[in-house]
Amino acid sequence: MANDIAEQGVVLVVDLNKCVGCQACAVACKVWWTSKEKGAEHAWWLITETRPGSGYPKNWIEKSRRGERQSPEDYEPENVFRYENLINNPTGEIPPKITPDPAPSWGPNWEWDQGDGETPEDAWFFYMPIQCMHCEDAPCEISCPTHAIYRREEDGVVMTDPQLCMSCQSCFEACPYRRVFWNQYSGNPSKCIMCQPLVEKGDIPICVKACTARARFFGRLEDTGSSVYVLIKEYGVAIPLFPQFNTKPRIRYIPPVMLPPRPDGNPRYDGKYLEDLFGKDVWKVRDVLESERKRGSGSRLIRVLTGYTLEKNKRW
Repeated sequence: MANDIAEQGVVLVVDLNKCVGCQACAVACKVWWTSKEKGAEHAWWLITETRPGSGYPKNWIEKSRRGERQSPEDYEPENVFRYENLINNPTGEIPPKITPDPAPSWGPNWEWDQGDGETPEDAWFFYMPIQCMHCEDAPCEISCPTHAIYRREEDGVVMTDPQLCMSCQSCFEACPYRRVFWNQYSGNPSKCIMCQPLVEKGDIPICVKACTARARFFGRLEDTGSSVYVLIKEYGVAIPLFPQFNTKPRIRYIPPVMLPPRPDGNPRYDGKYLEDLFGKDVWKVRDVLESERKRGSGSRLIRVLTGYTLEKNKRW
C-alpha cells in the first residue's frame, strides 16, 4: 500500500467511524502538556476538527497546498478574562458574566458541527482528530539545520530538542499538516511527542486513555497480536491522511465510510472529499469493512474494532 511505513515502531490509529467529537482527547492533551506553558496558549497539539470545514489553524489544508504561511490570525489568541467584572458588574446583567477581552474572531472548533449540506436530509460531517503525524520522512526533521527535530530510531516518534533549536522556524513552515506550533516566548517549536514520558514507562498516550468512544488504537507495528497490526498490516483499513504528501505518517485513519445512509438510501458522505483526504485507498477500506461486517464476530477485524481493550502495561 502507498505510503507504507517501517515494519516496527509505535503507531496510532483513529477510527473516524467511531469518533463522536467530544474533544476529550484534545482537552486531556492540552491540560497534560501545554496548559501551563507560557506562549503556548494557541498550541493545541491535538484537536478534533469538524470536516468539511476550515480546521485549526484556519484553512490549514488550503494554505499548505498553496505553500502559504499561517498567519497569527489563524490561531487562537490569548484570552483575557476580567474577573473583577463579576463583582463590579458594569453591564448590570443578572447574573453577571464575563467574556474574553478582546473578543476573539477565530479559534479551535469555531465551526464545530457545521459541516456540509443545507437540510437534515443532505447534512453531512465527520470528526477528524489531528496531531503531529510522526512521519517517517518528516519534512520538519529534514528542514531543520541543527537537528533540533529528530526521529527516534527505536520507535519512530519525532521529538524536539530545544537546546539545539536556533529559532529559524523552518520546521514550522515545512510541516504540510501544520502541526508544529511556534512558541514566540521560548523561541522553540511546540508539538505532540506521543506522550513519550508515559510510553517509556509502559503506559499509553493520554489521548488514547481519554477517548470516550474507544476510537483510538495504539501499539507497536511489529507486535502481531496488537490492534494496530490487525488494522494496518493484516486488513489494511488504517491509511494515511493526504498520502500525496509522501511523508509516511505513523498516525493512521479508518475513513468514515460506515455512516448511516441518507433517507433515500444513498451514502451520507461526499466520496470526492474523502478521496481528496485519503486517496483512492478509501474505497478499498470501505469494501473490506463492509465485507468483514457481514462476518460479524467471526472477523478478527470486527472483534478488534468493537471489542476494544486498552493495550497497556507493556514496554513499547
